Amino acid sequence: MTDKILAIISMGMLITFMGIVVWYIREPDLTIITVVVLGMGSYDFWRTIRTNEKKKAEEWTQEQQENHHRI
Repeated sequence: MTDKILAIISMGMLITFMGIVVWYIREPDLTIITVVVLGMGSYDFWRTIRTNEKKKAEEWTQEQQENHHRI
């Protein structure tokens, strides 16, 4: 759970920082690079969160199967 909280905080800080930079500098090239960086960051964030959920679900299922076989 802590990893999700830290990931959300990190993503929020990245968006805030990049937004401030784009707002005050206002260069089209910088805006394009910022959109690309935020897109890559968002994709990585989504993929990491989804991978952790699937991994935990698989571990839980495996534990349940092992417990069932012991009984």
